Amino acid sequence: MGRPVDEELSTLRARAYGPAADIHLDPAAQQRLAELEDAARPVPHEADVEEPAVDPREEEDAAPTATAASAVPVAEPSPPFWRRPRMRRALWIASVLAAASLAAGVTYAAVAFAPVPTSDGAAQIETLTPGAPVQIPDGFFGLVEGAPVYEYRGLTLFVSSYGFGSGTGGASEHCFNAVETALIPSPDEFNPESWGFDGNVWGGCSVGAFRATAVIPLRGPGAPDADLPEGRALQFVLDGDRIGVFLDRG
Repeated sequence: MGRPVDEELSTLRARAYGPAADIHLDPAAQQRLAELEDAARPVPHEADVEEPAVDPREEEDAAPTATAASAVPVAEPSPPFWRRPRMRRALWIASVLAAASLAAGVTYAAVAFAPVPTSDGAAQIETLTPGAPVQIPDGFFGLVEGAPVYEYRGLTLFVSSYGFGSGTGGASEHCFNAVETALIPSPDEFNPESWGFDGNVWGGCSVGAFRATAVIPLRGPGAPDADLPEGRALQFVLDGDRIGVFLDRG
C-alpha cells in the first residue's frame, strides 16, 4: 500500500476506533475502511527454501498431529464494532430515539404556551335579523341611509360607518352601534350639525378575522333602562346580516 492509502487507512481507523468515533454515521467510510483493511492483510507465500530431510518414522509419528491440527477451524478476524449486528441495531435505535426527541422538542416549542379560551361559555339566547320598525335619522352615530336596523327588547342596533368607542380607526371593516330605543330622536328633530344625546352608546367594529362585538352591562349605573333578561351582561356579535345575542347569567 502506498503512503496516501496508508494515511487514508489511519484516518478511517481513527474514525472507527478513536475516542471520537463517528464512522457509524458514514456508510461510505465504513465500506472503504473494510476494503483497506482487507487489502492490508498479508498474503502468505510459499517458502522457496528446501526443507530438511525427515526420518520416515518421525514423519509417521507427526502425521496424526498434523491431521489433528488441520481439523481445528481457523478463527475469522472479528469485524469492526460498528459492523457487528448488535451494534448496528443499537446505533439504529439510537438514531430513531434522537429523531423522536427532536420532533418532540419542536412540538413542545410550538405549543408551550397557556391557552386562552375564546368564549366564557355564555349561551346564545337569540339571533337578530334586520327589519326593525324604528326610524333612525341618517347620520345618527354613523348611520347611513339603507343600513340594516335591529331591535331587541328596548334596544336598537344598527350598522354604521364607525363603532362608537371601538378605537379601531380606519382598520375596521364592519361596525354597528346599540342605543336605547326610547332615546332615539325622530328624523324631524335631528340636526346632524348640532345635536346631543343623553344616554349610553355601545358599539364595536370587525378587524380581520375578528367580528364586530358590543358588550352591554345589565347591572350598575351603566346598564340600559330596558326590558332585558336577568343576568350580568349581554354580548352582541355581528355575523353577516345577523346579530347573535349571548347572555352571561352571572
